[in-house]
Amino acid sequence: MKKIIGVLGVMAFVGLTGCATHDFVRTQVDPLAERVGKLEAQASQLSAMADANKAAIAQVNDKAQQALDAANKAADDAKSAKAGVEEAKAAALRAENAAKEAEQSAKESQQMVKKTEKIFKLEQKK
Repeated sequence: MKKIIGVLGVMAFVGLTGCATHDFVRTQVDPLAERVGKLEAQASQLSAMADANKAAIAQVNDKAQQALDAANKAADDAKSAKAGVEEAKAAALRAENAAKEAEQSAKESQQMVKKTEKIFKLEQKK
């Protein structure tokens, strides 16, 4: 008898618990499906934002490269200008030295002229 009561108890337990109905499953799954849908939409938006950020970063990188190229060109131009200034200074120094030499030569010429005049005058007196 105890066995029969045990078997009936197990059958009653299984009969009462039963399977889930479609409505029960739907009420449990629908909120989850809605949440998953929202999360998918957010993920899609984040992906679009990430793509936009990548494009913006690429543009910034391009502009930075252009600025770097311009800075390098300016540095090269400055080096060339500095070299030009150095060459101009050297040329000015050479011109100044040449002018001093010409002045010295002119003084020597004047002295020679004076000597020649003296010699000429001495020769005239003889």
